[in-house]
Amino acid sequence: MTTPRQRQFLFGQIGWMLGAVGILASVDSLTIEYAFVVSFVGLAVVTALTEPLHATVDWRRRLRWPLVAGALVFVVLVGVRTAEKLIGSM
Repeated sequence: MTTPRQRQFLFGQIGWMLGAVGILASVDSLTIEYAFVVSFVGLAVVTALTEPLHATVDWRRRLRWPLVAGALVFVVLVGVRTAEKLIGSM
């Protein structure tokens, strides 16, 4: 059974992702990399905005692993893009 906070989090994340994919598609920039980056930023923002102030909820602790995995993938994407730019400029 989901709580109202869980539904708020889920609707916020889904709304962010659908809006971001729609905007990326409308400006003809929809790639898997951009979709991932925007979705990861959305996950971080929605997590921060829906966090309770004075309590730690059990289901929110499980968000740590998707955030860590997303951060690692983000670092790899930035590293690959940076290496491409450095190698391409030589």
